[in-house]
Amino acid sequence: MKGYEIRLEKPEEKLFEQAVNIAEKAGKTLLRNFRKDRPLERGTVKDVKLVYDLVADRIIRKEIESRFPGHSYVTEETGFVDKKSEFIWIIDPLDGTSNFADQNPMFAVSIALWRSGEPLLGVIEAPMMMERFTAVMGHGSYHYDSLRKKMRRAKVSRVSRAGDAYGVYCEGGIKNKKKSLALLSRYYLQLKDTRKLGSAAIELAFVGMGRSESYMTTGISLWDIAAGLLFVHEAGGAILRHDGKPYEWKEFRHEKNYDLIATNGKINIKL
Repeated sequence: MKGYEIRLEKPEEKLFEQAVNIAEKAGKTLLRNFRKDRPLERGTVKDVKLVYDLVADRIIRKEIESRFPGHSYVTEETGFVDKKSEFIWIIDPLDGTSNFADQNPMFAVSIALWRSGEPLLGVIEAPMMMERFTAVMGHGSYHYDSLRKKMRRAKVSRVSRAGDAYGVYCEGGIKNKKKSLALLSRYYLQLKDTRKLGSAAIELAFVGMGRSESYMTTGISLWDIAAGLLFVHEAGGAILRHDGKPYEWKEFRHEKNYDLIATNGKINIKL
């Protein structure tokens, strides 16, 4: 495929190219509107919604309906559109809404395509960061640096001790700060340091890139993590429950929420 060190069969290649094109189109729209204004007063992290979430959502839905009219899809803004297909697109049109509203560059478009209950491909487009993180099941994870026009294979870090590891986290669907703090305390005490980036998709991408060794969240929706989970997996990482046991792909469904830890597959963390 042009610009990618990845060899795919024709059907997969077309799907992958289309997914990248759709994510890039939505990302460019978000980029044009970034720091353009402050459209609302700051709300709580869980309550902030922007017109731009809806704008990006409409762009992506229109493209999928046009290019793949028989495919099902679910987005954070629209919900589930069931076409009775083996294919389902799982979409967060603007992951990191609060960051976008507060003029923080860590936001992304997250698009994943699953087939028969397992991930096929994922694209995380971070336009202000000038980065794209992509993965195709069985073919690896890749990072495109649009600043330097360079593509490279993504790999998790080699750090093997939790005490030497850096972690990232988000509260997921939890609004109870005391519960979040209790989980964060148990998580943080096992690590060298931890950070919160404000975008689950980017936090998972950081694990796959080796920029951190783990990501922890709870009660999170699949559209926030679908592309990122595959990116971590194909980069050599692990997707675990809070007790350290691995998830199976068949356990992930768009109508459910998840407690999980994504790691580089080398460190041992349990909550």
